[in-house]
Amino acid sequence: RSSKEATMSQNLQFQGTMDNNNTIEGAMSTQQQQPNPNALSLQNSSHPFACVFHVLFKAGALFLYLFGGFFSHDSNGKLNGPKFIIVSVLSILLLAADFWVVKNITGRLLVGLRWWNQVDGDNTRWIFESKGIEGSSNKVDSTIFWAVLYATPVIWSVLLFWATIKLNFRWLLIVGTALSLSLANVYGYYKCSSDQKAKFEEMTQEYAQRGVMTAMRSNLFGMLLGAATGTNNNSSNTNQQAATTSLGASVTTFT
Repeated sequence: RSSKEATMSQNLQFQGTMDNNNTIEGAMSTQQQQPNPNALSLQNSSHPFACVFHVLFKAGALFLYLFGGFFSHDSNGKLNGPKFIIVSVLSILLLAADFWVVKNITGRLLVGLRWWNQVDGDNTRWIFESKGIEGSSNKVDSTIFWAVLYATPVIWSVLLFWATIKLNFRWLLIVGTALSLSLANVYGYYKCSSDQKAKFEEMTQEYAQRGVMTAMRSNLFGMLLGAATGTNNNSSNTNQQAATTSLGASVTTFT
């Protein structure tokens, strides 16, 4: 009997150990499956499709520029005019699509900024808009937007310098178009970001002024209330003293 009890206790201990191990393994697997909220991943993005299209057209134009030479030459290694024109047109179309998407869609969705120009007769007025408070956008969206936006003209500037050194003047049209469009977006969104910071500072100052005025009003109200309470207390004390004096006089008269 004692041997059976010992065997049963060992089995129970073994089962408890297995249950604890399974619990620990399940907790570890759950932690591994949960994404890191601070990681730069599309899973943490509020607009993943906008992030993809923010990079897609740029990557397509860059791919055609870097590897377009393989498609625009014939079997003898000579440049084929029609093929070169097709590659150039496709690259410029991708650059134009990227400019429109960044200017009208991804900037508004990812960082809450937008810019455009309005033509009034002979005058052109540039308009820069910002939505919300700085820092209110998703961290992943903001990081992807600004990093890609500023990196694009840097990459095209390097390619412009390289094309000039190698005397590839045929490709300068694509590089110049890409550089001008990317710099236009950089300038527009830089002005929008400056406008957003100015609005944020103005809003902060306004809230601070409101807080100071509210504190001053509450302090003034408290002082007035305290003065009124002190006056009432003094008048009640005077009335009590007068009532006590009259009561004492009446008692003396009765005696």
